[in-house]
Amino acid sequence: MIVLLLSSCVTNEEIATEYISTATGLTGLEAAEVYAEGIERTDSFQLYYNLAYSYLEAGEYEKAISTAEEALTIFPDALRFMYLKAYALREEGKIYSYELELKSILEKDPGNDQIRSMLLSHYLNIGRANDAEELAREIIVYDPTNQDALRALANSSEFYASIAPSSSPRNPSTTEKGWTVPPSLYMPLGVFNGDRMPNL
Repeated sequence: MIVLLLSSCVTNEEIATEYISTATGLTGLEAAEVYAEGIERTDSFQLYYNLAYSYLEAGEYEKAISTAEEALTIFPDALRFMYLKAYALREEGKIYSYELELKSILEKDPGNDQIRSMLLSHYLNIGRANDAEELAREIIVYDPTNQDALRALANSSEFYASIAPSSSPRNPSTTEKGWTVPPSLYMPLGVFNGDRMPNL
């Protein structure tokens, strides 16, 4: 009776911490296995986030997407899961779905300049000059040195053409960091740059 009483006093946070501690030092599918086991016991934000991220790390993008979507049904306002989902969609080559996810993030967080810039880069990468120009006009108001905005506006303005950086082949993969670089604790958008997530 005492054992049952004590076990019922364990909080969801304590359960999550137990699995997070167990997964410390593990990556990819090994870590995902631990987090998935933890989620069977508790709906923990940290466990869901770590599970989705571990799937990303392992290149299991479909599993990362479905984990993020499941988490969003429990935590509908958690932009971090939307970031993870968008990253997985981009890496899987689902370009239109990636675009829609970026737009969804902007609907929830209209002041998110980093996501707006990523959407602009997306438009430039796929050759949507008109959409890029329209978005660049918004961006240039608050960030007059944004290189992508200047490039996008150069197509229709001699002024911007004269100050825009020279066009070079766009290859975002060459500027991305490896998974081994830890992000700042409060920089969840770092996942788009390949930042390695600390255990939450």
